[in-house]
Amino acid sequence: MKKLDNFYSVAPMMGKTDSFFCYLLNLINQQTIVYTEMMHAEAIIRTNILKNYNALHNINNIAVQIAGSDPARLALAAKKAAEANFSEININCGCPSKRVVSGSFGINLLLDPTLVRRCAEEIANKTNKKISIKTRIGVDEHTSENILDDFLVEVNNADVRKFIIHARIAIRGKLNTKDNLNVPPLNYERVFKLKKKFNNNIIIINGGFKHTNYNATIKNKVDGIMIGREAYKNPWIFNSDLNYENIEEKKQIIFSYISFLKINFQKYLFNKTALLHIQNVFNGYDGAKNWRKLIAQTIINKNLKDLLNFIDCDRLKII
Repeated sequence: MKKLDNFYSVAPMMGKTDSFFCYLLNLINQQTIVYTEMMHAEAIIRTNILKNYNALHNINNIAVQIAGSDPARLALAAKKAAEANFSEININCGCPSKRVVSGSFGINLLLDPTLVRRCAEEIANKTNKKISIKTRIGVDEHTSENILDDFLVEVNNADVRKFIIHARIAIRGKLNTKDNLNVPPLNYERVFKLKKKFNNNIIIINGGFKHTNYNATIKNKVDGIMIGREAYKNPWIFNSDLNYENIEEKKQIIFSYISFLKINFQKYLFNKTALLHIQNVFNGYDGAKNWRKLIAQTIINKNLKDLLNFIDCDRLKII
Protein backbone atom coordinates (compact mmCIF):
# COMPACT_ATOMS: atom_id res chain seq x y z
CA MET A 1 0.00 0.00 0.00
CA LYS A 2 1.37 3.41 -0.95
CA LYS A 3 1.81 5.59 2.13
CA LEU A 4 2.50 9.28 2.57
CA ASP A 5 5.67 10.02 4.48
CA ASN A 6 5.34 12.04 7.65
CA PHE A 7 5.64 15.36 5.85
CA TYR A 8 2.02 15.62 7.02
CA SER A 9 0.93 15.47 10.64
CA VAL A 10 -2.29 15.91 12.60
CA ALA A 11 -2.66 18.95 14.85
CA PRO A 12 -3.55 18.71 18.55
CA MET A 13 -7.29 19.39 18.91
CA MET A 14 -9.16 19.50 22.20
CA GLY A 15 -11.89 16.86 22.31
CA LYS A 16 -10.69 15.43 19.00
CA THR A 17 -7.19 13.93 19.03
CA ASP A 18 -7.77 11.65 21.99
CA SER A 19 -6.45 8.08 22.22
CA PHE A 20 -9.29 6.70 20.08
CA PHE A 21 -8.73 9.11 17.21
CA CYS A 22 -5.01 8.38 17.40
CA TYR A 23 -5.83 4.68 17.06
CA LEU A 24 -8.06 5.39 14.04
CA LEU A 25 -5.30 7.38 12.32
CA ASN A 26 -2.87 4.56 13.03
CA LEU A 27 -5.18 2.17 11.17
CA ILE A 28 -5.31 4.55 8.22
CA ASN A 29 -1.61 5.35 8.03
CA GLN A 30 1.02 4.30 10.55
CA GLN A 31 3.45 6.91 9.21
CA THR A 32 1.31 9.91 10.12
CA ILE A 33 2.34 11.67 13.33
CA VAL A 34 -0.66 12.59 15.48
CA TYR A 35 -0.44 15.15 18.28
CA THR A 36 -2.65 14.51 21.28
CA GLU A 37 -5.10 17.04 22.56
CA MET A 38 -3.44 19.46 24.97
CA MET A 39 -2.91 17.99 28.44
CA HIS A 40 -1.79 20.12 31.35
CA ALA A 41 1.32 18.92 33.13
CA GLU A 42 -0.54 18.70 36.45
CA ALA A 43 -3.24 16.49 34.92
CA ILE A 44 -0.59 14.10 33.65
CA ILE A 45 1.23 14.05 36.98
CA ARG A 46 -1.76 13.76 39.30
CA THR A 47 -4.20 11.62 37.30
CA ASN A 48 -4.25 8.58 35.05
CA ILE A 49 -5.08 10.66 31.98
CA LEU A 50 -2.62 8.69 29.83
CA LYS A 51 -4.19 5.29 30.56
CA ASN A 52 -6.22 5.07 27.34
CA TYR A 53 -3.08 5.54 25.28
CA ASN A 54 -1.54 2.55 27.05
CA ALA A 55 -4.25 0.39 25.45
CA LEU A 56 -3.03 1.23 21.94
CA HIS A 57 -0.95 -1.37 20.17
CA ASN A 58 1.47 1.18 18.76
CA ILE A 59 2.00 4.77 19.84
CA ASN A 60 5.37 5.24 18.18
CA ASN A 61 3.95 8.01 15.99
CA ILE A 62 1.92 9.77 18.67
CA ALA A 63 3.31 12.97 20.13
CA VAL A 64 1.98 14.22 23.45
CA GLN A 65 1.27 17.94 23.78
CA ILE A 66 1.87 19.22 27.29
CA ALA A 67 0.82 22.61 28.66
CA GLY A 68 2.34 24.42 31.60
CA SER A 69 5.09 26.85 32.53
CA ASP A 70 6.84 25.32 35.53
CA PRO A 71 10.03 23.65 34.23
CA ALA A 72 10.18 21.02 36.98
CA ARG A 73 6.51 20.05 36.64
CA LEU A 74 6.67 19.96 32.85
CA ALA A 75 9.70 17.70 33.09
CA LEU A 76 7.93 15.37 35.51
CA ALA A 77 4.92 15.16 33.19
CA ALA A 78 7.20 14.57 30.21
CA LYS A 79 8.96 11.76 32.06
CA LYS A 80 5.61 10.07 32.68
CA ALA A 81 4.68 10.50 29.00
CA ALA A 82 8.04 9.12 27.92
CA GLU A 83 7.49 6.05 30.08
CA ALA A 84 4.21 5.57 28.20
CA ASN A 85 6.33 5.51 25.02
CA PHE A 86 5.09 8.63 23.24
CA SER A 87 7.42 9.46 20.38
CA GLU A 88 7.72 13.19 21.03
CA ILE A 89 7.13 15.77 23.75
CA ASN A 90 5.48 18.93 22.41
CA ILE A 91 5.29 22.08 24.54
CA ASN A 92 2.22 24.24 23.92
CA CYS A 93 3.37 27.82 23.39
CA GLY A 94 0.50 28.87 21.16
CA CYS A 95 -2.94 28.43 22.73
CA PRO A 96 -4.60 31.85 23.20
CA SER A 97 -7.78 30.82 25.06
CA LYS A 98 -8.90 32.75 28.15
CA ARG A 99 -8.39 29.79 30.44
CA VAL A 100 -4.90 29.10 29.17
CA VAL A 101 -3.84 32.74 29.16
CA SER A 102 -5.05 33.21 32.74
CA GLY A 103 -2.91 30.21 33.69
CA SER A 104 0.24 31.91 32.36
CA PHE A 105 1.07 29.29 29.76
CA GLY A 106 0.20 28.69 26.09
CA ILE A 107 0.80 31.74 23.88
CA ASN A 108 2.14 33.72 26.86
CA LEU A 109 5.30 31.64 26.56
CA LEU A 110 6.11 33.13 23.15
CA LEU A 111 7.04 36.29 25.04
CA ASP A 112 9.22 34.44 27.55
CA PRO A 113 11.72 32.41 25.50
CA THR A 114 14.12 32.09 28.43
CA LEU A 115 11.48 30.25 30.44
CA VAL A 116 10.71 27.99 27.48
CA ARG A 117 14.42 27.21 27.13
CA ARG A 118 14.54 26.26 30.81
CA CYS A 119 11.45 24.06 30.38
CA ALA A 120 13.01 22.28 27.42
CA GLU A 121 16.28 21.78 29.27
CA GLU A 122 14.49 20.24 32.25
CA ILE A 123 12.53 17.91 29.96
CA ALA A 124 15.73 16.88 28.17
CA ASN A 125 17.29 16.07 31.54
CA LYS A 126 14.38 13.75 32.41
CA THR A 127 13.77 12.02 29.07
CA ASN A 128 15.52 11.07 25.84
CA LYS A 129 12.49 11.87 23.70
CA LYS A 130 12.45 14.45 20.93
CA ILE A 131 11.15 17.84 22.09
CA SER A 132 9.17 20.21 19.88
CA ILE A 133 7.43 23.55 20.30
CA LYS A 134 4.09 24.66 18.85
CA THR A 135 3.52 28.41 18.70
CA ARG A 136 2.32 31.25 16.46
CA ILE A 137 3.92 34.01 14.39
CA GLY A 138 3.06 36.67 16.96
CA VAL A 139 0.66 37.68 19.72
CA ASP A 140 -1.56 40.74 20.14
CA GLU A 141 0.49 43.85 19.35
CA HIS A 142 3.73 41.85 19.42
CA THR A 143 3.93 41.31 15.67
CA SER A 144 7.55 42.19 14.93
CA GLU A 145 9.45 39.38 13.22
CA ASN A 146 12.04 39.74 15.97
CA ILE A 147 9.58 38.22 18.48
CA LEU A 148 9.54 34.81 16.82
CA ASP A 149 13.13 35.00 15.60
CA ASP A 150 14.44 35.76 19.10
CA PHE A 151 12.25 32.97 20.48
CA LEU A 152 13.85 30.39 18.18
CA VAL A 153 17.36 31.66 18.87
CA GLU A 154 16.87 31.26 22.63
CA VAL A 155 15.05 27.92 22.56
CA ASN A 156 17.62 26.51 20.15
CA ASN A 157 20.07 26.85 23.02
CA ALA A 158 18.20 23.96 24.67
CA ASP A 159 18.87 21.87 21.56
CA VAL A 160 15.22 21.99 20.46
CA ARG A 161 15.17 21.69 16.69
CA LYS A 162 11.52 21.21 15.75
CA PHE A 163 9.08 24.13 15.71
CA ILE A 164 5.46 23.93 14.57
CA ILE A 165 4.25 27.37 13.57
CA HIS A 166 0.58 28.29 13.27
CA ALA A 167 0.76 30.99 10.61
CA ARG A 168 -1.50 33.43 12.45
CA ILE A 169 -1.03 36.05 15.12
CA ALA A 170 -2.77 35.04 18.35
CA ILE A 171 -5.29 37.32 20.04
CA ARG A 172 -5.21 36.57 23.75
CA GLY A 173 -8.45 35.99 25.61
CA LYS A 174 -10.70 38.04 23.31
CA LEU A 175 -11.76 35.50 20.69
CA ASN A 176 -13.44 32.15 21.07
CA THR A 177 -11.64 29.02 19.89
CA LYS A 178 -13.34 29.01 16.49
CA ASP A 179 -12.51 32.65 15.78
CA ASN A 180 -8.90 32.16 16.82
CA LEU A 181 -8.62 29.57 14.05
CA ASN A 182 -9.88 31.99 11.42
CA VAL A 183 -8.68 35.48 12.34
CA PRO A 184 -6.33 37.28 11.93
CA PRO A 185 -5.52 36.16 8.37
CA LEU A 186 -2.94 33.50 7.63
CA ASN A 187 0.58 34.59 6.74
CA TYR A 188 2.36 31.63 5.18
CA GLU A 189 5.15 33.81 3.82
CA ARG A 190 6.24 34.65 7.36
CA VAL A 191 6.78 30.94 8.07
CA PHE A 192 8.60 30.40 4.77
CA LYS A 193 10.90 33.30 5.66
CA LEU A 194 11.49 31.78 9.09
CA LYS A 195 12.61 28.51 7.50
CA LYS A 196 15.08 30.36 5.27
CA LYS A 197 16.61 32.08 8.30
CA PHE A 198 16.61 28.97 10.51
CA ASN A 199 17.46 26.39 7.89
CA ASN A 200 18.93 23.96 10.43
CA ASN A 201 15.62 23.78 12.29
CA ILE A 202 12.70 21.56 11.37
CA ILE A 203 9.90 24.02 10.60
CA ILE A 204 6.35 22.68 10.30
CA ILE A 205 3.63 25.01 9.05
CA ASN A 206 0.06 24.89 10.39
CA GLY A 207 -3.16 26.72 9.60
CA GLY A 208 -5.84 26.38 6.94
CA PHE A 209 -4.57 23.28 5.12
CA LYS A 210 -7.30 21.02 3.77
CA HIS A 211 -5.62 18.19 1.84
CA THR A 212 -2.30 16.39 1.36
CA ASN A 213 -1.43 17.52 -2.16
CA TYR A 214 0.75 20.51 -1.37
CA ASN A 215 4.03 18.79 -2.15
CA ALA A 216 4.77 20.68 -5.37
CA THR A 217 4.06 24.15 -3.99
CA ILE A 218 5.22 23.95 -0.37
CA LYS A 219 7.55 20.99 0.14
CA ASN A 220 10.64 23.01 -0.78
CA LYS A 221 9.69 25.86 1.59
CA VAL A 222 9.11 24.06 4.91
CA ASP A 223 9.79 20.65 6.41
CA GLY A 224 6.19 19.61 6.92
CA ILE A 225 2.52 20.54 7.05
CA MET A 226 0.26 20.07 10.05
CA ILE A 227 -3.46 19.68 9.32
CA GLY A 228 -6.14 20.27 11.93
CA ARG A 229 -9.89 20.40 11.39
CA GLU A 230 -9.82 18.82 7.94
CA ALA A 231 -7.90 15.85 9.36
CA TYR A 232 -10.76 15.26 11.75
CA LYS A 233 -13.47 15.73 9.12
CA ASN A 234 -11.79 13.47 6.58
CA PRO A 235 -8.97 11.33 7.99
CA TRP A 236 -8.81 9.36 4.72
CA ILE A 237 -6.65 12.15 3.23
CA PHE A 238 -3.66 10.61 5.02
CA ASN A 239 -3.65 7.52 2.80
CA SER A 240 -3.50 8.18 -0.94
CA ASP A 241 -4.80 4.67 -1.66
CA LEU A 242 -8.06 5.32 0.17
CA ASN A 243 -9.83 7.33 -2.52
CA TYR A 244 -13.58 7.32 -3.15
CA GLU A 245 -13.57 4.02 -5.02
CA ASN A 246 -11.82 2.12 -2.21
CA ILE A 247 -14.87 1.81 0.00
CA GLU A 248 -14.23 -1.84 0.86
CA GLU A 249 -10.86 -1.07 2.42
CA LYS A 250 -12.39 1.85 4.29
CA LYS A 251 -15.10 -0.43 5.68
CA GLN A 252 -12.46 -2.92 6.83
CA ILE A 253 -10.61 -0.18 8.70
CA ILE A 254 -13.75 1.08 10.44
CA PHE A 255 -14.74 -2.51 11.26
CA SER A 256 -11.33 -2.99 12.92
CA TYR A 257 -11.73 0.29 14.80
CA ILE A 258 -15.16 -0.66 16.17
CA SER A 259 -13.88 -4.12 17.12
CA PHE A 260 -11.14 -2.39 19.12
CA LEU A 261 -13.76 -0.18 20.80
CA LYS A 262 -15.76 -3.26 21.86
CA ILE A 263 -12.77 -4.68 23.69
CA ASN A 264 -11.80 -1.32 25.15
CA PHE A 265 -15.30 -0.51 26.41
CA GLN A 266 -15.53 -3.90 28.11
CA LYS A 267 -12.32 -3.18 30.03
CA TYR A 268 -12.95 0.48 30.72
CA LEU A 269 -15.92 2.81 30.26
CA PHE A 270 -18.13 3.49 27.24
CA ASN A 271 -16.90 6.60 25.44
CA LYS A 272 -19.29 8.35 23.08
CA THR A 273 -16.57 10.60 21.65
CA ALA A 274 -14.89 7.50 20.24
CA LEU A 275 -18.00 6.98 18.09
CA LEU A 276 -18.29 10.62 17.09
CA HIS A 277 -14.86 10.25 15.49
CA ILE A 278 -16.38 7.98 12.82
CA GLN A 279 -19.78 9.57 12.24
CA ASN A 280 -18.65 11.27 9.01
CA VAL A 281 -16.20 8.71 7.63
CA PHE A 282 -18.65 7.52 4.97
CA ASN A 283 -19.90 10.91 3.83
CA GLY A 284 -20.49 10.93 0.08
CA TYR A 285 -21.54 7.28 -0.09
CA ASP A 286 -24.99 5.78 -0.44
CA GLY A 287 -25.98 4.86 3.12
CA ALA A 288 -24.01 7.64 4.84
CA LYS A 289 -27.11 9.26 6.32
CA ASN A 290 -28.25 5.96 7.84
CA TRP A 291 -24.74 5.41 9.17
CA ARG A 292 -24.80 8.77 10.96
CA LYS A 293 -28.22 7.96 12.41
CA LEU A 294 -26.95 4.60 13.64
CA ILE A 295 -23.97 6.27 15.31
CA ALA A 296 -26.39 8.55 17.19
CA GLN A 297 -28.50 5.55 18.23
CA THR A 298 -25.45 3.58 19.33
CA ILE A 299 -24.32 6.43 21.55
CA ILE A 300 -27.61 5.94 23.39
CA ASN A 301 -28.03 2.14 23.36
CA LYS A 302 -24.28 1.30 23.40
CA ASN A 303 -24.76 -1.68 21.09
CA LEU A 304 -21.69 -1.70 18.87
CA LYS A 305 -22.84 -4.90 17.15
CA ASP A 306 -25.36 -2.84 15.17
CA LEU A 307 -22.51 -0.86 13.62
CA LEU A 308 -20.58 -4.00 12.74
CA ASN A 309 -23.69 -5.55 11.19
CA PHE A 310 -24.32 -2.39 9.17
CA ILE A 311 -20.87 -2.71 7.62
CA ASP A 312 -21.19 -6.47 7.11
CA CYS A 313 -24.57 -6.18 5.40
CA ASP A 314 -23.15 -4.04 2.61
CA ARG A 315 -25.38 -1.02 3.29
CA LEU A 316 -22.68 1.43 2.21
CA LYS A 317 -22.09 1.78 -1.53
CA ILE A 318 -20.56 4.05 -4.12
CA ILE A 319 -23.14 6.42 -5.58
